[in-house]
Formats: sequence, structure tokens, C-alpha cells
Amino acid sequence: MDLSTEATEDTTSLLMKAMDDSAKALPLTSIMPWLRSTKLALMLPGPLGHPFRQLVFWEAQSRKMVDHLIRVIAGGGESTEKNLLAPLLDGVDSFLGRGLTKDELVEEAMGIMFAGSGTTSTTLTYLLYAISRPENAAIQTRLRDEVLSLPVGDTLALRNNLYINAVIKETFRLYPTIISTLPRIVTEEFPIEHMTLPVGTVIGMQNYVHHRDPSVFPHPDLFRPERWLNSTKAMDLSLTPFSVGRRNCIGQNLAWEELYLAVDAVMRGGFTLVVSKEMKSDDMDMEDRFNIAPKSRRLLLKIIPHP
Repeated sequence: MDLSTEATEDTTSLLMKAMDDSAKALPLTSIMPWLRSTKLALMLPGPLGHPFRQLVFWEAQSRKMVDHLIRVIAGGGESTEKNLLAPLLDGVDSFLGRGLTKDELVEEAMGIMFAGSGTTSTTLTYLLYAISRPENAAIQTRLRDEVLSLPVGDTLALRNNLYINAVIKETFRLYPTIISTLPRIVTEEFPIEHMTLPVGTVIGMQNYVHHRDPSVFPHPDLFRPERWLNSTKAMDLSLTPFSVGRRNCIGQNLAWEELYLAVDAVMRGGFTLVVSKEMKSDDMDMEDRFNIAPKSRRLLLKIIPHP
């Protein structure tokens, strides 16, 4: 993902750590926005203020990337063809009816980085964990067979393969990267059950709950990709890892492409994956940091080469 040619390996590592560490600040700032706007959070000592200081670092690096891109476009010396932010500089936002300000461009840069990196790597981590569990050995075998049946480098074939999609969807269902309640504001009276929600009501839904609705997903706690081979309308509507509507995830297409390519690469590696015996039973429990993370912050897999 080319956001800037100035980024070094060390800066990238620090930036990835900042994105991960700052996740704890996001739920707090959505409830108490004054924490960030007044900079009071930066004065909090130790681990309380650390996520907010990391958020400032992330924003500063994003601003440097935007400034660099503006200089590149003004100078005309480098190609911006593969830069994800370049179209936003000269284009008109369809919703706002105008171009984006620099502050808005910085927010877009932060959103693209977040959507296309940490969240997707977490999904891939849980996908590999799910197919590497002993009870899911047959799933891993079938997934590998499906990948190997396709031409090498054929991304379209990956996208169209029903079983590959089923494995990814089942990972999204059981391990949605965002399990926090995403707030939305009611813009017109909305009847639901025995009540009517007035305009201005803050509502939200939680993927963890409705992804495990047994009336929609029988045996909801089991990893069963085959359920998606003959999915119902209710299943399709209930799978919302990227949210829905105007405020859905801007990085979902990028996430899908990254997952297709990663699954393809791993399944062509010539080995079988098995969860290491060093892993504890609760190591992969999901911890809500706005985006989820394994409780142990690690996934240990044993790689068994094929003869």
C-alpha cells in the first residue's frame, strides 16, 4: 500500500505499533470527545495516556504522508498512479460537494492505513487459527485442494471460488475484527418492536451477538464454512463485519483482496499448519480494543512440510 515513499522500515514498524496501541483510545474518545480535543488525555500518566500519545504519533505520521504527496503532485516528478490518496486530492467528495481539506485528507489516510493493515492481519490470524485446529483438519485440506485447483496468479478465480469465500466468511462471522458497538444516530422516527425511537437517539449493533444468532446460524459456535455454500438471505443480511450503509468500512474491498492473496500464498506453501501445543486454551480469546486482538497477542503454529 503506497502512501508515501518517505516511509522507512523503522518508521513503518513504529507506525504499526502506534495504530495497535492507540486502539484503546478510540472507544473513549467516541464517548468523551473532549478528552482529545482539549488534549487532557495526553497529560494522563503511564498506560492511561499511552494510547492517546500513540494516536498523536499516528496522526503526525499521516500528516507527513499527506504533505509529501502534495509536494509530489505539485512537483510532478514522481508517479502517483499507485497511491491510494492521490485521487482524493483533486476530486470532489460526492457527499460534501467539495474537495477535502488537509485535515480531512489526514483522517482519510489514517482510515486507509487502519482498514488495510491491522484489521486484515487480525482476520488472517484467526482464519489460520481456525483451520489449524485439530478438529478442522478436513477444512484445511479442502481449502488447500481448492486453491491448488486454480491457476497460479488468477485473482479472479480466487474471488469466484465458493469454498475460499466460505472460509473467509465463516472467519468474519466467528471473529469479526470490530466487535464494539458502532454508534449511529437515528435521523427519523424508527418503530421497532413495541417502541418508537425518536430522532437523535444513539443506537448501535454488535457483530459478536448477531453473528451468533442460533436462529440464523445453527450451531453458531462451530467453525463450519460449508454453511455458506447454501446461504440463506437471513445469513447474508446478518453477516456485517464491515458494517452496512453509508458509514460502512472504506477498506473492505482492499481487505478481501489481501485475504484472497494471503490464503492463496499460504495454501500453496507445501505444508500443513497445526496449532502449537504451547498455546493455552484461552490464548486466542478475543479482546476488544475497538478492533479485536488475541488475548495472548500471539498465534503459534507448527509447520509440517509435505513430503
